[in-house]
Amino acid sequence: MTDTLGQQDFGARFTTGVQRVFGFLAKAGFGLFLLVAALAALVATTFIGLMLAIAAVFLTIARPRRRAPVAAARGDNQTLEARRTADGWVIEL
Repeated sequence: MTDTLGQQDFGARFTTGVQRVFGFLAKAGFGLFLLVAALAALVATTFIGLMLAIAAVFLTIARPRRRAPVAAARGDNQTLEARRTADGWVIEL
């Protein structure tokens, strides 16, 4: 009788030990997954930031230079005055 009781006790302890080991491994795996996900997000945001910075530099370099208007180059002194109203912009001569 005591021999059967000892086997049940060993089986229960073994099952509990296996559950604890796999529970710890599951928690460690989830923590590792979170660490890898955070690292991937860091790399992705860094890459996107660098792409935006490079695009800004290229847009700054490639923007067209503004030339003087043709009327000003000919010496024409007529200037339009504009003021903002509730309906939009009004141009006055």
